[in-house]
Amino acid sequence: MPTSASPVVAAFTRLNATQPLRPFVAYAQPTRLSFIQARRAASSAALYSRLAGPSPAHPPRAVSGAQGKAAVSLAARGLSASALTRAAAAPREAPAAAKDSVVPAGVADATSSVGSGERLLQPDASLALDQQSVGKLLTVWMVYQACGSTKLVQMAPKILKLFEKLRLSWLSNAVVRRTFFAWFCAGEKEREIVHTMRRLKESGIGSILDFSAEADLPEDATAASDLAEAARAHANVKADAFAKEYFHGMHMASQVPHAFAALKVTGLADPEVLYRLSMPHQPLRDAFLAADHDNDGRVDYTQFKDAVLPAMPGGARVASPSGMFSMIDANGDGQVDWVDIQMALGMDNPLARPLYLSDGGAYGALESDFEDYERMVARARAVVQQAAEKGVRVMIDAEHTYFQPMIDHVALVMQREFNAGGASQTLVYNTYQMYRTDALQRMTDDYERGVREGWRFAAKMVRGAYMELERERAASLGYASPINPTLEATHALYDRGAAQLLDRIAAAQREGAVPPALFVATHNNESIERVLQQLQTLQIDTSAEPVMFGQLLGMQDATSYALAKANIPIYKYVPYGTLDEVMPYLIRRAQENSAVAGAIRMEAAQVMAEIRRRMLGGRTRQAHSVASSATSSL
Repeated sequence: MPTSASPVVAAFTRLNATQPLRPFVAYAQPTRLSFIQARRAASSAALYSRLAGPSPAHPPRAVSGAQGKAAVSLAARGLSASALTRAAAAPREAPAAAKDSVVPAGVADATSSVGSGERLLQPDASLALDQQSVGKLLTVWMVYQACGSTKLVQMAPKILKLFEKLRLSWLSNAVVRRTFFAWFCAGEKEREIVHTMRRLKESGIGSILDFSAEADLPEDATAASDLAEAARAHANVKADAFAKEYFHGMHMASQVPHAFAALKVTGLADPEVLYRLSMPHQPLRDAFLAADHDNDGRVDYTQFKDAVLPAMPGGARVASPSGMFSMIDANGDGQVDWVDIQMALGMDNPLARPLYLSDGGAYGALESDFEDYERMVARARAVVQQAAEKGVRVMIDAEHTYFQPMIDHVALVMQREFNAGGASQTLVYNTYQMYRTDALQRMTDDYERGVREGWRFAAKMVRGAYMELERERAASLGYASPINPTLEATHALYDRGAAQLLDRIAAAQREGAVPPALFVATHNNESIERVLQQLQTLQIDTSAEPVMFGQLLGMQDATSYALAKANIPIYKYVPYGTLDEVMPYLIRRAQENSAVAGAIRMEAAQVMAEIRRRMLGGRTRQAHSVASSATSSL
């Protein structure tokens, strides 16, 4: 479609050619934002009441005024209530660590080796193995043996495709269903899924229910316009079906107290739409860093006009760059930082959307993408609202880097709407993959955004699950890999990110403020030990779960059950779905296990020792301590 015919562009050009754009950001225009949220909430209810079924009217909590929002984070800023007005008018400092780096400065302090004294973490295999029958233990042993074979795991996708080609999928599926699926997934039916969650709860372990179907870019793009429109319609039908399954997931999760449910944003929209809307993010970030000549984390109007704005697909269409800059520079100090830009130029600001619109090339969005964006956010809002009504917390999963900017955007919109009520309203957690070179900076920026907008920051930290795919794609398309060059660099970023949030949690608790929330999702015992020691040193109270730990179902059970025994908040990711839907998930689990062969061999040995003990009729058990500090890609 020619850009000259675009009604969005035409209205946009007329508006900012005749008058400066008014600030849109939450802390500058609370009344405006509340109106927009109320309108969107009503739209979500109308669109998705048929999926969720009847429910009491309970719109998302509107963001309060500027003073109310800032009060939530006074302690984090070190401000008294009387200083609030002065702080709002004062120039802001840019978030720390404005420049991206693989291993941030000072990382050695956060990642020094765990002390040589008595370890707080004492994993005990017997706590987990006691729960299993001999038949299940034999299955587990075979799964671990298979995962320990790197060649077999690498060949698994090809083997499955060969069976499919030979029309023998029924055979391969039967084997996978009785082995990997039986161990790493909760099942397909509600009864067996809820049973798995309740069994974990009886052992002091919570659940994060995860519908593990995944979506990715198609291998072949649809070219013809009529075919593209049909594909778009099909994608929206599929996204509605995903939303309906997420509603079902919230229903299942609500049957076990204090549960989470995972949400994959790629299931709520066409992945191609997510890709196009995410595309401008990295060029914009790169342009901002290049324009920031003095490395203070800010740019002025000239730098914005000459370097930052042209990086956007629709930057050349802006008739009044000064009006655009005024919209971003909410406090009027003539400087904007990266958080300012993210807040003002997000897709949730209709005035910013033409910046994302393609000029006819491959870079940027289509007009129809904005409609699909609204549908996606409406689906996400309806799902999270359902979770709020049922007392279920939500974790938004991280996915491929080429979707992640829009996934983060949806997560931040949901956090702004549903995490604004203090500790009792912390419903939405975003996920940060610490194997990414920019992970710590993104966490820092998002925390600062929560401070400015007045909602509780809640983060789940993982190492990451798409490393090989990301590196291969970067190499094939000729861009810098977004993944840390070494495993040690990933460990360093993970441990520093955890230390940074733990310090903020401790500071907030000392001052009686609502702390941020941290979910430590890892199978790395050294990272867990380090966090446990920091909890002790900083005297962090975990009773309200500002800090939690998590592992995947079927992995690192000795650690999970030991944490539960010590009354430390611990959760298992509990995947479910049909075998076809969860097959990509199962392949990744096998690959991740094969990457830590030493740990897998140890777990297999523990399982075999338990089988032998039972076969020999042993009535007593010696606890099998796991001193392993083996690392994982998770």
